[in-house]
Amino acid sequence: MKDQTEAFKDYIGGMKKHNRNAMTQLLTINDWHAAAQRELERRAYLVLNTFNDDVMLAIARGEINPYRAIEEVLAD
Repeated sequence: MKDQTEAFKDYIGGMKKHNRNAMTQLLTINDWHAAAQRELERRAYLVLNTFNDDVMLAIARGEINPYRAIEEVLAD
């Protein structure tokens, strides 16, 4: 975990040099755990942009079970 803490500190150290206001804004985040979880989910949702309309419609209609499909691919 120390490596990640150091990486975080290195990143915010760069912010301090180049954008101190942005670093100060980080102090307004009340729940870092929840904020990080939301960001991870947002990033995961970006994969939806890669699917064509037919696949998206099939997922929306319940014709594709994404959980099962992902598990099957991971099992291979």
